[in-house]
Amino acid sequence: MADDNKTLKYARYAIGEIILVVIGILIALQINNLNSKQKELDKEQQILISLKEEFNQNIKELNFDHQLNLSCINAILTLLNFDENSNFETRTIDSLMGQAFNFATFDARLGVINDISSSGNLELIRDSKLRYALNQWTGELNDYKEDVIIRREYWINNVSRKVNKLLPTRNQDATMHREDYKRDILIKAIQVPKSNYIEFFTNLEIDGMLFDYYLNQSFVTINEESIMLFLETTLQLIETNINND
Repeated sequence: MADDNKTLKYARYAIGEIILVVIGILIALQINNLNSKQKELDKEQQILISLKEEFNQNIKELNFDHQLNLSCINAILTLLNFDENSNFETRTIDSLMGQAFNFATFDARLGVINDISSSGNLELIRDSKLRYALNQWTGELNDYKEDVIIRREYWINNVSRKVNKLLPTRNQDATMHREDYKRDILIKAIQVPKSNYIEFFTNLEIDGMLFDYYLNQSFVTINEESIMLFLETTLQLIETNINND
């Protein structure tokens, strides 16, 4: 009977030890899970802060490029509606041509979004609406890229070639003042007969070229406005998910 009591006592003790060990393991696992979860939350915040910086930079650069392209469109419109019978100065046309040729292309910064997409860290972002928007970001640029290519190829193959036959392209350099085009030397303007300018405005082929160029540039600016709306809307989602504690 005494031996049976000892055995029972040892069994109870052993079971108690096992239970304590199991409880200890469960607590350790719980702590580890909590630590892992906290690390994921911290990583998410780091990603959001980096995305905010990248999106702000993209908005700034897109706005700069968009304003240049709007000035370009306005110059083309002025040229299309220009009255060649008016008493104009040739340098006015040179200035307008310089603005019309002074277009820009938005080159989006994608370093952060590409990194989190390739690493799988995009899944750390808990907001499903934000995750969806970020997944759409590079796709938003596709239409824009196509229109930019069309504009560039049309300009190379049609615009500059036709203009150079009548007007001095070098005279446009003096009007190309922009923050991303700094230079210490300006190209000296030259004079060509005013009749060249009049022929430029009365030539039906050139008129059609200017109109096509206007359309190409319009598609680019329309896409820029769409991209800007996307960037600003997505940035709001990013900022909403950033903890400011």
